[in-house]
Amino acid sequence: MTIEAYYGSAQNTESNQRFYMIFGEIISFKTMSHSSLKSNERVITLSLIRKRSEHNESLVSNLEEIALHQEELTGIGPTLGRLCGKTLKILLLQNNVISAMNPTDFKYFKVLEYINLALNNISVIQGLDSCEFLKKLDLTLNFIDLDRLEDSIDCLTSCTNLNELFLLGNPCCHSSDSEQSGHKKSSGWKNCRLYIVARLPQLKSLDGTPIVHSERIRAIQKLSQLESELEDLAGKCMERKEKLRIDSIHASDGDMTKHCPEDRIRISNEMAQQKAEKEKKEKSNQPKFKREADFMNDQNEAIEKARVKEGGGEIKQCNEGKWEFRFDEEMKPGYFTLDIKIQKHLSSSLIDVDVHPTYISIVIKGKVLRLVLPAEVKSEESKAERSTTTGHLLISMPKCDPNCLVFEKKKSSVKNQSDNKSTVKKRPARRQGLQSLMMEEVDKIQKGPPVSVKGIVKNADVDGDINVNSGLDLFETKTTLKQNSRHEHSIDEIEPPPLI
Repeated sequence: MTIEAYYGSAQNTESNQRFYMIFGEIISFKTMSHSSLKSNERVITLSLIRKRSEHNESLVSNLEEIALHQEELTGIGPTLGRLCGKTLKILLLQNNVISAMNPTDFKYFKVLEYINLALNNISVIQGLDSCEFLKKLDLTLNFIDLDRLEDSIDCLTSCTNLNELFLLGNPCCHSSDSEQSGHKKSSGWKNCRLYIVARLPQLKSLDGTPIVHSERIRAIQKLSQLESELEDLAGKCMERKEKLRIDSIHASDGDMTKHCPEDRIRISNEMAQQKAEKEKKEKSNQPKFKREADFMNDQNEAIEKARVKEGGGEIKQCNEGKWEFRFDEEMKPGYFTLDIKIQKHLSSSLIDVDVHPTYISIVIKGKVLRLVLPAEVKSEESKAERSTTTGHLLISMPKCDPNCLVFEKKKSSVKNQSDNKSTVKKRPARRQGLQSLMMEEVDKIQKGPPVSVKGIVKNADVDGDINVNSGLDLFETKTTLKQNSRHEHSIDEIEPPPLI
């Protein structure tokens, strides 16, 4: 199959020629296989990205900011990075149940400046080594404890542009909660802030509080002491977690929920199920839109039905799609050219052309256009082309008799008819009105028998005018004596001339 420089493609057969219009670029996108995802894992998909990128007209390639909060996500996935990693600068993922920061999910983000992962289930910071332009990281209210604090800070040391960090609400940070009795219950590590300030010299603000120069000097001076203290606390934290895990196995399930990753995931699964059911109900009430695969199935079925009818000898002209078309034989001498007006954005894969010696059959988007040709053509030498600017389909069919001019005869006959019409228009119109009636009466009088003036002159005026009245009193007129002088003698009194 060869693609023309300006138009479409063609394929030859013996008895007829069928054109499969496959025109355009095929883009393949490699996504994750379903086997790599767990049954209850919810990650970012292309449809979700388009849904949340309405501010960018649902365009993905140049997206710079996206908000994916409260989507019950359990992970990020590689789709977002592969599609938007080169342009995305702001990523908002707060209030989900993301448990881990997978390094493979962040390796595609090259210009990311702000990540918000507040209110998630993250227990350790990782995967941000490739985000060299990261300036702000929000991990408020997560589950980063003392046993993974050192690993988390080691990951952030490679982010040289990191200016702001939020870790408030994590188990590692120091906080004091007031009880009902009035006493304050402290939790976390009191020197956690000093340890982070000493380990991350690029930070300018921690938990919304600016880091002053004196605080940084004091933290650096105590760094060795803080590291040894953290090592002891990390060991105790691991022992405590192991004890809680054993107790939770033997304990009976109660109705009370705790602020732990497991309970948050369970609640999130219930919320996700409710949202899915709600969306399913909404979609059931909406009209169904056909996908590209549905259009292709309709197209194949229409092609098969049309070819079966034509194979049985049933050749009837039809235009189911009401397409505008035009035959021409002057554009290319010796050829019939059929120009069909097709929408510019209609996929060429939905066009099938079948040229026969005496007729042509075209299936466009499931609609059949079948035309009987004015003269016999060579179907094996025909060619179908489609314009890339207007979308029109142009089919060139060579005549079996190149000297045959079908449309010229029709034009000459039409011209003769127009000449006859012009001669008819040049004929004078029939005179109507009072004047025409008067002229008819005068013609009747002139063509009638001669009438003697003698005996009908009743009186004469002094001025020489006389009144002439007919026996029927049809009309009255005036005349001069000079005009009546010719009728002084009647025609009966005139003697004939002598015979010679």
